[in-house]
Amino acid sequence: MPSLPKILQELVSKLSDPDSNLDHVEELVMIDKSITSQILKVSNKLEFLEPHEPRIVTIHDALHKIGFENAKRIALNFSVLKIMKITNFPRNFCCEDLWQHSLGVAVASSVISDFIEFENPDQAYACGLIHDIGKLVKINFSYRLFSKEIASASRKNIDLYDLEIRRNLLRHDFIGSKIMEVWEMPNILNSVVKWHHTEDRTARDDVEDPFIHKITDIVYFANLLINKLKIGYSGHSITKQPSERFLRTLNLSSDNLQDLEKSIQVEYEKSCPVLLII
Repeated sequence: MPSLPKILQELVSKLSDPDSNLDHVEELVMIDKSITSQILKVSNKLEFLEPHEPRIVTIHDALHKIGFENAKRIALNFSVLKIMKITNFPRNFCCEDLWQHSLGVAVASSVISDFIEFENPDQAYACGLIHDIGKLVKINFSYRLFSKEIASASRKNIDLYDLEIRRNLLRHDFIGSKIMEVWEMPNILNSVVKWHHTEDRTARDDVEDPFIHKITDIVYFANLLINKLKIGYSGHSITKQPSERFLRTLNLSSDNLQDLEKSIQVEYEKSCPVLLII
């Protein structure tokens, strides 16, 4: 794996800091010319400019035009996307599909957070965006082996995670948590990446903090819903349903699912022109 872009670690910290502001983000994005360029590009899109308004040419004006939330998320997205783009993907699993899935889980995690009144939707967004980082590690190790795993899971009509378990393969959730350790990312990211396929809290054997369990629940649920909505593709050809017991842990019921799915679809489509930078 490539070394971690320095800005990514700083952005994750800012996303979880309630005292961060637009000036802090401006200081960070100025470090990376490609992120600066992307933010300028987004700020000049039609949905941000008024009729006959001149083009925005400074990063300061651009950040104030698109707003704090968009600025943080564009910078975070672009940092993660840079890691994806230098990965040699197999033919049956492309970068664009995994990126759309990852962005979908990020947006869904934020929407679910708002729906259940979770206190830090930005942190949930970051965890959702990075949850499948272990797949990049596996692809870098051998994209041919990964391609065979994808094809085998599809033939057997099971998801990639279940195939990894059944065949005792390198697990993308566990290897993802290892790369989080190597990159010295916050423990919360490590835990969410490690357990994002594990519904049962008692099976997350190294997690005790209720906050980490809650944000892991959110990303786990977001991942299921994005697979169901078929936003992007992450190697999972089937749709799984959350248990009633799990839904109760989030104070939800099956009656909430349709409304939640609609909200996620609307928010994803609304976010695409700004955040889907591939």
